[in-house]
Amino acid sequence: MTSDPNANDPAAECDDPIVAEVREIRRQLLEKHGGFEGFMQYIRERDAQRLQREQAEADRRAAEPGKSA
Repeated sequence: MTSDPNANDPAAECDDPIVAEVREIRRQLLEKHGGFEGFMQYIRERDAQRLQREQAEADRRAAEPGKSA
């Protein structure tokens, strides 16, 4: 198995500006959330919030007069 020696090196140069930007944003997100596990926890929380909003919207629509689920 081979691995990219620059995968964890934010200072590694990249010829593709889009790849470089994505790597920098990923680095910032991981730093903001305390690492990979913290970032994944953030994603799970956001997903739970989204599901709650969708359910609330579905409940609101179902409660509207003249509407059926």
